[in-house]
Amino acid sequence: MSDFHFLSKYTIDKKSYVPIYIQLRDILHEIIENREIENDTKLPSENDLSAGFNISRMTVRQAIQELVREGYIYIKRGEGTFINRAPKTQMLFKLDGFSAEVAKMGFNSHSKVLDIVQAIAFDDYEAAYASLRLKPEKPIIIIRRVRYLEDVPVALETSFLKAEIGKPLLDREPDGTFSIYGYIENELGIILSQAEHILEPGLAGEDIAEKLEIEKGMPILTVKGTTFSNNGIPIEYLEGIYRGDKYKLKVEITR
Repeated sequence: MSDFHFLSKYTIDKKSYVPIYIQLRDILHEIIENREIENDTKLPSENDLSAGFNISRMTVRQAIQELVREGYIYIKRGEGTFINRAPKTQMLFKLDGFSAEVAKMGFNSHSKVLDIVQAIAFDDYEAAYASLRLKPEKPIIIIRRVRYLEDVPVALETSFLKAEIGKPLLDREPDGTFSIYGYIENELGIILSQAEHILEPGLAGEDIAEKLEIEKGMPILTVKGTTFSNNGIPIEYLEGIYRGDKYKLKVEITR
């Protein structure tokens, strides 16, 4: 473990009630979070970790499996295990938007706009029409995007806007930095102040798995909700699908 000399400052307490593999998992988790290892760096082998901490290979393997499951490392068959620089993002659901929240955590992000279309499709998007308080015969603007965190696709978002708000976007070719919230607040002068979201766990189908570059059947988190202006008018209805291995939800409860 010569390239990982800093691991020598960590020790395994074999007398602790905490299982040894959990201790090793937490050690590796800490150095990843503290950025002591660069992204995509290959970890020491199971043999090296076993010898370095004087523990069994089976114990090392359990720790590695935990980190893979949590998204902190990934495995390349025949090559080894590698660091995932941006393992998980806390979903705080503040009205700063995805890009601003990611930037606060020191990560890079961008979006790929799949399409921006106008449709009159009440039967297909009844929830969006109801949330935006639109009559069935009214057109609606639909924006589909893939959101990337450190060049890894982590979310598939579909935003719905009233035509009077979103129609100018039909003539644009948004780049990777395009922000719907930025457009609404900075260009239209609408102040966003509140959002209501419903979260549900699920499993990725074939189409979602392909877009998010994950295996079919992997856990996902679906989010549906409405964002309101400061005078209570619904502005955006969102349907988001987020990778379960890249997101964790932080909830603060106060009394």
